[in-house]
Amino acid sequence: MLRRNGPICMLVCSVLAAAVLGCGKPEYVPDIRVVQTHRIIDATAEFHDVYPALALVSGKESFGLIEPNTAKVAPSVLTKQVEQALLNSFDQAGVFSKLVTFDPHPDLVLTARINSLHKHYRPQVWTKLPYAGTIATVLDLKTHVSSGEADLTVFLLTYRGKLVGTYRGSSSFNERFNTTGEMSPGTRLNQALSEAVQEIQGQILGDARLGTIAAREFAQFR
Repeated sequence: MLRRNGPICMLVCSVLAAAVLGCGKPEYVPDIRVVQTHRIIDATAEFHDVYPALALVSGKESFGLIEPNTAKVAPSVLTKQVEQALLNSFDQAGVFSKLVTFDPHPDLVLTARINSLHKHYRPQVWTKLPYAGTIATVLDLKTHVSSGEADLTVFLLTYRGKLVGTYRGSSSFNERFNTTGEMSPGTRLNQALSEAVQEIQGQILGDARLGTIAAREFAQFR
């Protein structure tokens, strides 16, 4: 009898496992959108790792999207996603004449720290009350609240490790609104992340020391 039921049990388990995976919650994915720059720093920049602040890794501070219907992403995974998005944003904006992940003798080395990256997206407490929907419509009340922050620091160094400059960008928000179902919960956090990176890129391009540097000619900092 056990042998007869074995294949059936395996089939049922497989179906249940597939159902669980199919019903998994969506995850927040960092996406940075920046405008292309009108000037380029004539230098080869080597892009190094991005790392999170200790408070984000330890769980002391929130990291990522905190929302009831969104899956929690591990700090290590989220950090790698931010790293890739940051690399893509600098490449697309054209901040440096050449941006690579390895060069034997780069003019500059770029690394970054995530100081803060979080968003709390939730319905307001009173929406759980009876007739809350009707009351919200009549009084034109906002049913959801969204708050968060994106804060990053980019470091530029010589290839020998001497610090050249530190550039920090941040953007925060605290908003009340009614959901339309047309925007994903992570959209506002990505907007803040893009604004922070745009601010950093502006600071780098405005650094007079970097604007006069030609590729392979950064001897005064070495």
